[in-house]
Amino acid sequence: MVKKNIIFILVLFSILLMDSLPIGFTDEEFQNRHLINGMGRETDPPIGPIRSIAEYEPMQGVLIRYPFGISTDLIREMASDVVVYCLVSSFNESAARNQMSNAGVNMNNVEFIIGNTDSYWTRDYGPWWVVDGNGEVGVVDFTYNRPRPNDNAAPSKVANHLNVPYYSADVVQTGGNYMTDGYGMSASTQIAYTENGCIDSNCNASNSNTNCDYVPLPNNFCTSVDNTMLQYYGITDYHVVADPTDEYIDHIDCWSKFLSPEKLLIRSVPPNHPQYSEIEEVVDYFESISNSFGNSWEIFRVYTPNDQPYTNSLILNNKIFVPITNSSNDQAALSIYEQAMPGYEVLGFTGSWDSTDALHCRVKGIPDLSLYQYSTGDVNMDGSINVQDIIVIVNFILSINSPTSIESNLADLNSDDDINIQDVILIVNLILR
Repeated sequence: MVKKNIIFILVLFSILLMDSLPIGFTDEEFQNRHLINGMGRETDPPIGPIRSIAEYEPMQGVLIRYPFGISTDLIREMASDVVVYCLVSSFNESAARNQMSNAGVNMNNVEFIIGNTDSYWTRDYGPWWVVDGNGEVGVVDFTYNRPRPNDNAAPSKVANHLNVPYYSADVVQTGGNYMTDGYGMSASTQIAYTENGCIDSNCNASNSNTNCDYVPLPNNFCTSVDNTMLQYYGITDYHVVADPTDEYIDHIDCWSKFLSPEKLLIRSVPPNHPQYSEIEEVVDYFESISNSFGNSWEIFRVYTPNDQPYTNSLILNNKIFVPITNSSNDQAALSIYEQAMPGYEVLGFTGSWDSTDALHCRVKGIPDLSLYQYSTGDVNMDGSINVQDIIVIVNFILSINSPTSIESNLADLNSDDDINIQDVILIVNLILR
């Protein structure tokens, strides 16, 4: 009964504030942030081993919301290549359809997911994607770090629409403060710990406009959060660092971005900038650690003298969408992306951008489900079960080759945690059936 009352209060609260919410807390939300814990849910984790999907992996679509937080020019460009999944209320579906159609958006690449939302920051509340031990893609949800129940429910709506497994971890998170490399390494700022009650902050503030979470870099380990990230997201190497920009939102995408498993983008500012020392400190930190391949990071710097949001970009297959501000620094920023990501088409888009809220905050990738979902027995993952898969399994049994975690799960047809002659017999039966 208590939880139902909390949800009722949150729904009423969000209706009153709908479409007038900032990306940060309103004063009322800040005073009621304790209600966030009442929005949480927890399921069993996916079958392991688990791998989180990185932004730069193949995507079949993007998640946005209506009323839009981005231009129809950007929507039209994205819909020329992938499916645009649009969260929209039933009341607004016709208006959303008309606005996109009138702007020349390819409506064959638009799908509407019906449901109310509180805001357009789909990056922050949208689903996080994993591949489980069976090679199946699913959504692993979290508790959104805003008391906005409609936004918090979005990942389950997306999972239902796409008919993929849905899981949920008991952890407070937000997508703008999370980046992962696809190989078990992720990074966030300190709120990944402080908002879960793990480490003390130096907060003596009583309102949402004062930074309350700045702590030394790097942060101490938080066992409960780290364990959750491992059990539900497969993160074995979680780097939680102090936000160098010292802003109210403390999102890592305001100053940094994984461009690949080996490349990292971090903003730069002139020496007289108030955050110069803190930004250089975090650069030193990432220079001191290895990437998932055991090598040094290749770090690229994008110049943001007036706090331009250039790191808040979206990688979508072979294109990179960069927020620009009609600044004299725009072209240099686009050139940095071209230098760092040869072979990608780099496109700049204007919008109602802010240093703490831009393009990346308002769009969320949907992975190409067809590339990750394989049938048990399709060990070489070529889309069919045949004699080639038998050869691969025999090579595993004879120790000629060693299986990856996904190959091991696909080869273990009887799920006895052992690849042996019984699995060969079963796959032969599948082929002859």
